[in-house]
Amino acid sequence: MNFKVKSLLLALLCACSQGLGSQSPDGGPQTQNPGPKPGPVDGGLGADLDPSELDPVSHGGTITFESIGAPGWYPSRRDPETGPCDAYQASGCCLSKHTIESNALTPWDEDLIVTLRGPMKVKQFAVYQPAGDSKGPWNLVSSWDDRSPKSPRGLHFEGNSTEEKGFDGIIGTECLVDVSTSEDFACGPGSVPYCPPQGSGKKKTWGWSGSKLFVMLATMPHAGSLGHACSQGSGGNWFDAPWVGLSHGELVRAGAFGSCHCYAKEPDKWYLGDGCGQFNVFEVVNDNNDFRNFDVFSTNMFGYAGYVGEGPCGSRCKVGSLGSEADLIDKSTSTEAARGAVASPTRGPGAALRRPVSGYRYFLILLDVPNRTVQLAIIHPLNVPASVGALLPGLPAQMEASTVEAVRTLRLPR
Repeated sequence: MNFKVKSLLLALLCACSQGLGSQSPDGGPQTQNPGPKPGPVDGGLGADLDPSELDPVSHGGTITFESIGAPGWYPSRRDPETGPCDAYQASGCCLSKHTIESNALTPWDEDLIVTLRGPMKVKQFAVYQPAGDSKGPWNLVSSWDDRSPKSPRGLHFEGNSTEEKGFDGIIGTECLVDVSTSEDFACGPGSVPYCPPQGSGKKKTWGWSGSKLFVMLATMPHAGSLGHACSQGSGGNWFDAPWVGLSHGELVRAGAFGSCHCYAKEPDKWYLGDGCGQFNVFEVVNDNNDFRNFDVFSTNMFGYAGYVGEGPCGSRCKVGSLGSEADLIDKSTSTEAARGAVASPTRGPGAALRRPVSGYRYFLILLDVPNRTVQLAIIHPLNVPASVGALLPGLPAQMEASTVEAVRTLRLPR
């Protein structure tokens, strides 16, 4: 199975997300209602570093996507009783054209939900957003810490029994957990985008729209060293393949792909992925063929605007000869990259980030709407660059925009 088809199949089961709004939280144009913006949570998280769980210091790595966003449209689900169904209509499926005029990080400026797939062990999860526009302070709006796992703040977990048992930070191989805000989304008649009425006790929530910075302290050991497995053996295409994905909230709230979705402009041609699409932020690929590589992440985003990024390394990224200090791999040479990779819609990064299997790393995902930039970073807890020291490891309740700018312009390993 090739990588793109595998990624699309992945989306069929994982779920995706979407947004709405008249104006983005950053003051830029936005064509749908973005939903409620989470308020700040009280207090920062503080450092959560156990020396016994840290591996030797590594150099870190960044991949920077510039000039992201494009005008266009994708199908958004509507109530069949009210419509409009101007994009697609069949067998109770009503899809309306959600037209996007801006190129400011569209559609990733919209309502997004995070999906985590194991094997993975998370110690901290934090989300920051601008208090006003992006030039002012950024607030911690959602957080979770393994030192108080039963007390998430501004977060909702769904999948892998987290709704009943809560999230304990451990996600077994092939298990999936969706992470969203705690703000209720009112499904039912007339909801926009439409999601069917929920049964008693069931809850659907918004994602995060506008500019946002996700920070996760996690490790991704090989399958077998963590419990909670959601598989019956090693034959599946997701076995031992952790993934961090961003999807539009519309699909996540739908629960799974069915016969009516925003992922493709024609639901029965889901394999095209030409609708609201998906962002595979950090994905280990296991296709049980030449694309398989358990040691590195691929990174790509796709939807109505086309495909941006690169697929898996496969045999091109041989990490066996690399020292443990290398977090960013030059795909052309299978050596440590000399400097952080930069990509655009017309140029792939030419580099891949390395999966941390024996120690923790900070995973950073910055979606900066005004600058049309997506910044991905992996940082060793004992090698935090001074420029982002106001963020890591303390994860404060608030930080200045200058710190976010330092994250955006970070280029690691050099």
